[in-house]
Amino acid sequence: MNKKIIVWLFALPILFAGCDKFLEKEPENKVSIDVLFSDLAGAKAALTGVYTSLWSSNYYNGQRMVYPEAVSGNVKPLNTLRQTLIDIYSFTAQADSSSMNVVYREAYAILNNINNIIGRVPALEDGLQTEHNEIMAQAYGLRALLHLDLVQLYAQPYRYTADASHPGIIIATEPILIGNAQRKRATVAQVYTQIASDLERAQELFTNRKSVFTGNRVIYMNSSAVKALQGRVALHSGNWADAYDYSTALIVENFSLYSNMEYIASWTTSAGKETLFELAVPSAFAGNSLGNYYTNESANTYYQFVPSADLLEMFTTGDVRASGGIFKYPTYGTAATSVKLIRLSEMYLIRAESAAELGRNETALADLNTIRLRGNPALSAWTNADKTALLEEIMNERRRELCLEGIWFFDLTRRGLSVVRNDCEGNNCNLSYPSDRFVLPIPRQSVDSNGNMEQNQGY
Repeated sequence: MNKKIIVWLFALPILFAGCDKFLEKEPENKVSIDVLFSDLAGAKAALTGVYTSLWSSNYYNGQRMVYPEAVSGNVKPLNTLRQTLIDIYSFTAQADSSSMNVVYREAYAILNNINNIIGRVPALEDGLQTEHNEIMAQAYGLRALLHLDLVQLYAQPYRYTADASHPGIIIATEPILIGNAQRKRATVAQVYTQIASDLERAQELFTNRKSVFTGNRVIYMNSSAVKALQGRVALHSGNWADAYDYSTALIVENFSLYSNMEYIASWTTSAGKETLFELAVPSAFAGNSLGNYYTNESANTYYQFVPSADLLEMFTTGDVRASGGIFKYPTYGTAATSVKLIRLSEMYLIRAESAAELGRNETALADLNTIRLRGNPALSAWTNADKTALLEEIMNERRRELCLEGIWFFDLTRRGLSVVRNDCEGNNCNLSYPSDRFVLPIPRQSVDSNGNMEQNQGY
């Protein structure tokens, strides 16, 4: 079968996901799926389809990445002709019309496709077992990544209750079909357990695998990215010892930080030395890109947000990361660059934070200063080892280093911090923790079509 046709058939569930009552729609055509998974080439095409869907403007190449920056105060709307995410920015989202409803539908549609891969690849009769392992490992890692996104977006943070027993999300470990769509939300603790299980399984499969794709390994889910996700999960659940160990394992791997002089150019570089996982620009791509949201040029009608003064004031004079005021994803449209999902600098900051929590101040200070002085070598090293002051500076450095990467809002919620936006447009600029509005509403059509679905409080 022609591979383009195969990818199109695999995308059918995503098209169906946009219909009313998403969870009641049959997300797969059995004949097409059976043909698709008749051989290894079809399975590879299916996995390629997953990466293409992750690139969607409804996901990493757009709203999934912009949302945490807008609500946290890292960016503010400037172009009044564009209203995307304005309801989110002002904390006025409604369950039937939220700008982020498309992200929910996209994520579960992609999970359906991933679960088809996990469920069908073991039965393939061609290809090596090590090739099957590679496809399965990537699928398990991606499934964990999507569940982590969903639980961060649509559930209160892990620390919201003492045992994380508050409502999480629907766990999708098999395709959601008409016959099994009536599902309850798992607790946040159960979701994190599932994520950890998938990451462990991915790592097991990666130990005996053979590559099935060409190109740099970091443009696909890989064993290093799995370790990084294990570090993120530990960080968000407050497991400081594991966060320390996973981040340390990556810091000593064969990756290296860009220098101060290399930093700006790295954002137009694909599969660079600091990247652990990124989404490459799909071949023949000609649509909107993440840079469209931030690049103010007359030819860019998608432009909407600019870095806020709140963010820019975090940088000292001479910090390369604030060069020109727009420091990441400066290109758009056909000039789009890869979307960087996990970088080595994040691992240094995860280890710095976990080390500070564990009382390993020497390591915490060293890691903090590695990133801090890379941004601005003219600064003096940070030496204050008081736990409160040290953690505050580490969080400030996370905001500086990881801004525009879809992370900062989740840093606020996991630490129980409030949203404070001084440079803010419109009403509802600030939000005190805890609040019902720290999570998004479950789309109303998903609630109405599932008698077991519980809506988030306040919606």
